[in-house]
Amino acid sequence: MTDIFLLYGILYDTDGTTPIASATVKGRNESTNKTISTTTNADGQYMLDFGNIEDGWTEGDLFTAYVRYTNYDDDVTVTSSADVPYSEQNLTLELVQDSDEINYCTIQDIYDELDGKTTSDISISRVLKSIQRAEGRIDNRTDTSFKVVTITDEVHTGDRYSLDTSPDSLDTFNSINSRADSMSGGILNRVQLNNKPLIAVSSFSRNSAGPSEADSWTALTEQEGSSGDFYVEDKDSSVIDFLSDYPRFGKRSWKCSYTYGYDPTSTVRRTQMILKLVERLCITLTSQMIITTKASGSIFDSDRDVKIGTIEVKAGSKSSATYQSSLKIEIDELWRELGDLGIEVI
Repeated sequence: MTDIFLLYGILYDTDGTTPIASATVKGRNESTNKTISTTTNADGQYMLDFGNIEDGWTEGDLFTAYVRYTNYDDDVTVTSSADVPYSEQNLTLELVQDSDEINYCTIQDIYDELDGKTTSDISISRVLKSIQRAEGRIDNRTDTSFKVVTITDEVHTGDRYSLDTSPDSLDTFNSINSRADSMSGGILNRVQLNNKPLIAVSSFSRNSAGPSEADSWTALTEQEGSSGDFYVEDKDSSVIDFLSDYPRFGKRSWKCSYTYGYDPTSTVRRTQMILKLVERLCITLTSQMIITTKASGSIFDSDRDVKIGTIEVKAGSKSSATYQSSLKIEIDELWRELGDLGIEVI
């Protein structure tokens, strides 16, 4: 079909009122993945004529207008109609902030992985969401986080399952006054936080209140070569030993505020290696999702091709198998390498 279909409007700055001139606005037929482009005039107006798009269009095709302007973007998608061959859709730029919304790789990493031409095929917002989903998969399978996460007032119950005796307390327990509420007479002084690895403890408190009394928290100090009430025994497993003011049995026995995860600013070589592996894993998982998304439309229409830069998925997605297989091989290897570095992969 060569009939016209006009998608037009005004491109506004982030304030929603200031028009942006001389910006490139692109149009894409979601069914064929063919694109056209135009430039906004002095008043920020753009107009895309899908009658000029390669391979034409069929009524009911989805048309997308999208723009990437420095570190800002927006997009809108409409359904084409021969009866009403036009649609007015204004665009308003929104800031894309990698540091605030994604952590393990950048949007540019994905552009680079897909031949640097993803912007002409898929919007920034969709790439951003794919990265976020990849990060979720990584966190879920490793049961940790590869950024600094803050936990405030994590409260624990003290019982036979959550309190243990550190080996050094076992070795010297005859010379230490035992806890009155310990049935064995030993000192149950070892506890573990819910998340690991531990980066730093910001506050640690013991509750001295009775079972039916209001909380009475006593702040404890960390032992770092001088006097202190607790000691971080193992950051990798988030194990902490009480040195004095031992926790009692019962609900709300002790609490801790801390940070955990893997610090991107760390100079520790092992941490740096882990973060580089996670970065690559995030890139490959995201690329896999984007290729799958782009190919899904052609699965139901075998006479149309899908193309992202130099990566071309031929009729019905059949030729995507080789590329997807190569991604899967690398992804599986990255999971194994993380396991070799001591990260538990579920």
